Amino acid sequence: MPFQQLTYEFGTLLVAWEKEHIVYLDFGLNEERARTYLQKETDDGELPNAWRMAFDRYAVGDRQALDALPCQLRVTPFAEQVLHAIRTVPFGQTISYGELARMIGKPKAARAVGGALNRNPIALIYPCHRVIGATGKLTGFASGIAHKEALLAHEIGEN
Repeated sequence: MPFQQLTYEFGTLLVAWEKEHIVYLDFGLNEERARTYLQKETDDGELPNAWRMAFDRYAVGDRQALDALPCQLRVTPFAEQVLHAIRTVPFGQTISYGELARMIGKPKAARAVGGALNRNPIALIYPCHRVIGATGKLTGFASGIAHKEALLAHEIGEN
């Protein structure tokens, strides 16, 4: 399965795809995590130019740049519901785990929402970095709070 690393001010992305769909996108250079998730060997590849341009446009602040990228989620139905809901949170804004749970009609499922976001296979496109704790504190981000801070700063134009 091909993958490519892309580096921007807000961090390095590792993108893997199969046929016509992005199936994995994570922050950092953790190929082993990608292989574990994908359960396949990954090889260096070259992203389709339109996809690369979409990431480049996001990097310079285009709020809709990632909206049309083709993705294929391989998650549980609950996680899929959570991930689709998080895509409705506007660029540069945040929502709490509890608010997201209420949004999907499961008001007592804040922890389960957090678990689903922790296993998000296509970060950034499914923007789990926009989810914060009930007190407004930045919490829980698989790639580290520093990445979450950098992405939110990028989206509100602070970098």
